[in-house]
Amino acid sequence: MSKLNIATDGYCINKVIDRLKSKIGDTAAEQLKQTAVEVVQNCVDVYSTTFGSGDVGTTGTGIVSQPHKGKIADGTTGLIYGKVQSGKTNTTIATLALAQANHFRCFIVLTSDNTCLGEQTAGRFADQLKGGPVVFNWQQWRNDPEDFATNQLLDYIKDTGVVLVSTKNKSHLDNLLKVLKSVKASSVPTLIFDDEADNASPNTNEAKQAKKGKDTVPDSAIFEKIGNIRKEVANHIYLQITATPQSLLLQNINHPCKPVFCAALPQPGDSYIGGDLFFSDNSKYCCTKVELEELEQLKKQGGKINPGNNWDIPPGLRLSLCCFFLGSIYKIKSAKNSDAKYSFLAHIDHKRITHSTLEKVIRSFVVELDKALRGKLSATKREEAIKWLNQAYTELSETAKNLSPLNDLVIELEHELRNAIPKVIDASNPDKELKYSPGMNILIGGNRLGRGVTIEGLMITYYGRDAKQKTMDTVHQHARMFGYRQELLDVTRLFLPQHILEDFRAIHEADEGMRQAIGDDPNNINIQPVWVGSKLKPTRSNVLNPSAINAFTPGIAIFPPDPLWKASEIKEHTEHLTKLLEPYSDEDMLYEVDIDFLLNILSYMPSRPAGNYPWEDKRVQEVLKAMKNTAGIQQGRLNVRRGKETKGKGLRLKNRPAKDGSGTWRGTSGFTSPEWVNKAKQEYPNVPTLIVILEQGRKEDDWEGLPFYLPTLVLPKNKFVFMFNYSDTAEELEDNIDLQDSKTST
Repeated sequence: MSKLNIATDGYCINKVIDRLKSKIGDTAAEQLKQTAVEVVQNCVDVYSTTFGSGDVGTTGTGIVSQPHKGKIADGTTGLIYGKVQSGKTNTTIATLALAQANHFRCFIVLTSDNTCLGEQTAGRFADQLKGGPVVFNWQQWRNDPEDFATNQLLDYIKDTGVVLVSTKNKSHLDNLLKVLKSVKASSVPTLIFDDEADNASPNTNEAKQAKKGKDTVPDSAIFEKIGNIRKEVANHIYLQITATPQSLLLQNINHPCKPVFCAALPQPGDSYIGGDLFFSDNSKYCCTKVELEELEQLKKQGGKINPGNNWDIPPGLRLSLCCFFLGSIYKIKSAKNSDAKYSFLAHIDHKRITHSTLEKVIRSFVVELDKALRGKLSATKREEAIKWLNQAYTELSETAKNLSPLNDLVIELEHELRNAIPKVIDASNPDKELKYSPGMNILIGGNRLGRGVTIEGLMITYYGRDAKQKTMDTVHQHARMFGYRQELLDVTRLFLPQHILEDFRAIHEADEGMRQAIGDDPNNINIQPVWVGSKLKPTRSNVLNPSAINAFTPGIAIFPPDPLWKASEIKEHTEHLTKLLEPYSDEDMLYEVDIDFLLNILSYMPSRPAGNYPWEDKRVQEVLKAMKNTAGIQQGRLNVRRGKETKGKGLRLKNRPAKDGSGTWRGTSGFTSPEWVNKAKQEYPNVPTLIVILEQGRKEDDWEGLPFYLPTLVLPKNKFVFMFNYSDTAEELEDNIDLQDSKTST
């Protein structure tokens, strides 16, 4: 495809970039502009190839010269992707401003069905697009779409252009379609931006349609309504925007969701706070002093965690709040802006009753702590309050090296704390958008504070949302702690239970590995998806719910979180493996063996499936078979570790059953030493390495006194990604994300 001439400057785009330079710096702003140039270049080229030249570009007319008829034109989908809270909205705004300079005239911005997010997005577009297209949102035309189109849009759509922001709500999309019809938007080149395009927009009924037929099962409502909008503004380019591009990029080449061109945002700068900070081993910014029991206690209905009105606070929540109070006072004392805002986010459940309970607990604690510090209660209460604050001070001192003395912070806190009033942000809250007060803000909520919403000045996150099946999408939906907040880094914390942290670490590692596998040039993806699963075929990938897709990421180490270890379960397996592995006695040797031999060894180390972890015995066996049959890898490496210090009698690991019953071993390190895994990755990166350790199984380590073997499989770092779905049954795959907070448990 030949490149047409495009404008790379203009009044609106220049204003956008100048504003961004003052916020994120010259270099980051220029990088962002280059991404916008790349996207607009592709939009102009694809539009001109598909619909004819002359409408858009440097010399474009801004008028459709060859109206497209019939179904949605093929090959008109593009993709912008980047990390969570890393600047996708800024890139979208810059792209829109530059597209306006190249004579696109109708701009449709679709956001998640979340009023807070929609209002936030509409406000950002209106604030930043100075001297460009006029910005409107669904609230303005909801009462009379046709009248609004006639009286508000007609004057601008063929002139400066218009931006129409709408949430992906069924009635809002219906009204948007009426607006587009009334204003005859089909007469001008259109650009559609679908934010969080892998959420709500795909056809979630495809799996059922594949089984029962499209005549029996209709398209899902949002997918159908977006399709109707695309048909109405037929001469358009449709841009998907997401932080989770894997399911879109790894689709079959003929899948309608697969983009024909992609633009990856530059790596976030040094001021970005992301998963590497929170989910790395031994991170000082994650605090796991939150027990599962306290979350279960808080989630009990009706505020029954304590009798009467005695709202005692669990220790993990108490510590997180005390860290927030001290961190906020520390920043308030040094802030140049007296109106600076600092936020605490509590996200533990989607149910409103839990939000109400949490609000009462936190409000009571704030009142009691405030009174205790000001000497309005007993001396004992004040001593207890100082003790709690001292624990928080110790925690923050790990990263805040210039933290003011505790006594100084307490003096200021005595005057500020009473203003820290918790706010519940869910469907029961009448506010259409988040409202902040200068100083401390305590926010409690669920889905309305989820995917896409930016929390201003977020300092402390108390997180306990424990989905049965966590995917990359789960982490991204709730990762409000990510973003550009370098000035708050030293007092930033994520409080959560250990088992949720380790789940998130595993998911983060898989996500990062997938991005590396996709490569720096998403237009030339250098990996090939290989589907594994007894009921899955490569051609079935276009009937899967993207949020249920996962993969064995190239180059990572995987292991069974819940291996069988009881004597009655593994006695015969241990005896067989002892004989089978006897020739492989050199601890430091990575022996070359056939893939079939690795399969044989794994068959004697059974495990139970564990939640959302990718290891499942049969699935891992299928991956090794796929390496042999599809990837052409006939041999791998075997490393057997029996313990040098014990002279081959085995290693000693402490049994640590998970309190939530979803697996014994959690996280990314498994049973092996990182040095052993790195040795396999460095010396034999292109073949699988199976590391087998002999565990002594002592009773004093909470085993049953019988030795047994444990596996860790290091995957090859090659061009194949082995994809799977958590459910092999097509009809079970549903889009279960509900953006309305539930009133009660279901």
